[in-house]
Formats: sequence, structure tokens, C-alpha cells
Amino acid sequence: LVPFVTLFHFDLPQALQDEYNGFLSPDIINDFRNYAELCFKEFGDRVKHWITLNEPHSHSTLGTKVPYMTSHNQLLAHAAAVKLYRTKYQDSQNGSIGITLNSLWFLPFSNDILDHQAAQRALDFMFGW
Repeated sequence: LVPFVTLFHFDLPQALQDEYNGFLSPDIINDFRNYAELCFKEFGDRVKHWITLNEPHSHSTLGTKVPYMTSHNQLLAHAAAVKLYRTKYQDSQNGSIGITLNSLWFLPFSNDILDHQAAQRALDFMFGW
């Protein structure tokens, strides 16, 4: 059994939500990076597989009324943590880092080109992280 450690899966500290609205604010980016660095330092000798965000689409679309801003800041926080890990820790810890996406699957209602285009747009929206 090989563990994959997730840094964020709907468990934002309430203090960050209260202080600046969590992922609605760009302030989350540096805080998430700092949190990730603490985890890499403290647990990196035992963790070989990191997941920055689990189900970011669900969090941004179901957990807020401003999904695009939330998604934007989630991706920037993810990028900051990945860049940090790859430049500072990956060589010495010999691990991997990524994101876990969830999605629905969409099929066209008919063979009509508009239905195919609609299904493709829906897939792009779900997987286009």
C-alpha cells in the first residue's frame, strides 16, 4: 500500500476563511505555498506522492458563489506548491506531486453537430484545469 498525501480536500482552516475569504482571495496562494512547504519539510522523508488539491472543481463550483475566481486562485496555489516542490524538494525526496481531478462524463444527445459541440464544451469545462 502506497499512500498519496492530499494537502487540501475541502478542509480550509476557518481562520483563513474568516480573514480573507479563503480561495476567493489571492492571499491564499502564499499561505498555501507556506503550508505545503511545512508539509514537505516535515513529512517529505516519508511521503513519496503528494496531491495538492483533491476535487478542486467540486470545491469551486459547489462551495462558493464565485467559482471562476475560486478556481483561478486554486490553480495559482497549486502551481506555487508544485513549483516549490519541484525546485526545492523533489530531487532530494525523490517524490511526485500533482492534482486530483474529478469529472462527470458527457455524451451528445444526438448526432447533431450542436449536441457534439455542447458535449465537448461540457467536457472542456470539467477537465480543462
